[in-house]
Amino acid sequence: MKFRDKIFNENVFEKYLRTLPSTKENSLIKNGLFTVVNKYKSKMSEQAGGYFVTEPIKGRIGGDPVNYDGQTDIGEGAERPTYKQTKICYGRANIWGEYDFATDITGENFMAEAQEVKEYWDGERQKTVLSILKGIFSMTGGVNGQFVESHTYNVEGNLEADSLNRASQKALGDKKQALEMMFTHSAVSTNLEGLNLINFLKYTDADGIERDLTIGTFNGKLVVVDDDMPAEEGEDGVTNYTSYVFKKGFFEFEDLGVVKAVELVRDAKAKGGKNELISRIREMIVPYLISYKDTTKISPMNEDFEKGANWELVNDGNDAYVEPKLIPVVRIISRG
Repeated sequence: MKFRDKIFNENVFEKYLRTLPSTKENSLIKNGLFTVVNKYKSKMSEQAGGYFVTEPIKGRIGGDPVNYDGQTDIGEGAERPTYKQTKICYGRANIWGEYDFATDITGENFMAEAQEVKEYWDGERQKTVLSILKGIFSMTGGVNGQFVESHTYNVEGNLEADSLNRASQKALGDKKQALEMMFTHSAVSTNLEGLNLINFLKYTDADGIERDLTIGTFNGKLVVVDDDMPAEEGEDGVTNYTSYVFKKGFFEFEDLGVVKAVELVRDAKAKGGKNELISRIREMIVPYLISYKDTTKISPMNEDFEKGANWELVNDGNDAYVEPKLIPVVRIISRG
């Protein structure tokens, strides 16, 4: 029988022993991709509150030297250029409720548990990261469009032995060694495994036997498998898989906190009684040297993060942008 979608046996009751495991790996937020900081909340407090921060960044000194020959004037000193990066926060909330009678008739408490709530928000953070990546790789025009072109590598078929190395060189040139980890779909990983291109890390067990770990490397980069990586069917009916390659700590992350992160609400009248759990978060996830442009919304949704028009490379407010090769992220699109 069922009561409010809760299965129970009215004759022989077997207690609920477990909750279904999560189908999500949420690997983007678990493998060193976040640099956890604790500075933006205090900065916004100093400004009597707020929801975005514009941070100045010092450029590098430059200019051409003059001849030091005792006759040539050195001239006026060139000023150091400065850039700015705008970083925006976002907030989310959700609520889960259960009726008393569902517990009375099944003998089980169905309220969301702490670990479930944590895993839920981990999944939502991963969605946000993927939305941000979609947005920055949808930028167009000028230096922003050049960044997308140079940091995207298309493979006509499956990934090959040198694909990652070529993609890294195309994007970063002599800075390609800055890239450290690749996040990819299991279909892509399986192809690489079949070609013996992934080298699995080793460990020695308690009996002294060397065994493979489930974490591998490809062209010297750590490979993390997650089926949340984009997979889209092309016009020819063949699936195109997107893999991302990063430097560790590519995203800054700060938990800004809220007045009441978790709250239990009781409605004693609703259908005999109902408890509801409310959870709230307010955070910042900031890609390296890329600014969020649209500050008209206090809390952007993921569909806002997915718009290329809302992002731009860090610049001086005029025509000077940071070099795209300084931004350690690459997108690889392949059939497997």
